[in-house]
Order: sequence, then structure tokens, then C-alpha cells
Amino acid sequence: MLLVQLPVLAGASVTLTWNRSAATNVAGYMIYAGTASHAYAITNIVGRATSLTISNLVPGKTYYFAARTYASNKLESALSSEASCTVPGPRVTLTAAKLAAKQFSFSVSGVTNSQYVVQASTNLVKWITLQTNIAPFTFLDTNSAGFDRRFYRTYYLSPG
Repeated sequence: MLLVQLPVLAGASVTLTWNRSAATNVAGYMIYAGTASHAYAITNIVGRATSLTISNLVPGKTYYFAARTYASNKLESALSSEASCTVPGPRVTLTAAKLAAKQFSFSVSGVTNSQYVVQASTNLVKWITLQTNIAPFTFLDTNSAGFDRRFYRTYYLSPG
């Protein structure tokens, strides 16, 4: 059985699809989900359907999925290979404001009381973490004058 993960959809859900088993005695499929590899807390019995949408996923978390077939006589196959996806965090708005000649600042908004990481780079390849903070917040780089150019990015780390 092949388990395929599709991109995470809006509303923190994921749609899983798989190929129908060639075995003639398959009565249906069971799809397993969890937040740790090979430790599935959720079981979905989907009958003969070949897709399932799982909702209410937490942004920033990684989810793991596997499947197995079951026969009408209650025999079950081995688990499929595992698929995983990380649910993207919410969008963040950065509002930049140049303060003084030696400082640069921007505001980070996102999910209130959630953690975000601010990173900087001079070449868009190597990034260094400058700060981890709780949204909303204002980031102030007092070292910006020490660089010919400096790029910033921020990403969602976890719920507060």
C-alpha cells in the first residue's frame, strides 16, 4: 500500500490519499496518525475509501501517518511506510521602521502569545538566530550598522 501526503490545506488539515490494494480480500483501510514517529494516537477506519482529510492539526507540529488494510475476517496487514508533514505556522506580518543610522527595527505580529524566532543573514544562505520572542513584539537590531547588508526573517516556533 502506498500512502501519499498532500500539501497541508488552509484550516490546519491534511488530506491523505493512497492506492487501492490489489488484494481481493480487503474490506477496508485503517489510517493512523500521531505526533511522534511510529506512535499513533488516532485511528481512522475509512472503509474502502482511498482518501481521508484529518482536521484540527496544530500549526508548527509534525504529524506522522501510516495505513493498513483489514479483511472481512478481521485479519490486518502490516503497517505501510510512514508519511509525515509539518503544519505551517500562521502568517507573520513584519513592519519595518528605520530608527537611527546604527539601528534597524521591525514589528512582528502573528498569533498572540506564540513564540517566533528572528534570524539574520548577510547572504541569504547562512542564517543566525538573533532572538526568540512572544508575539506581538518589536525587534531592534543595534548591530545593523556593522553590515553592508543584512536580511531578516522570522518563523513561528510554537504556541505559547
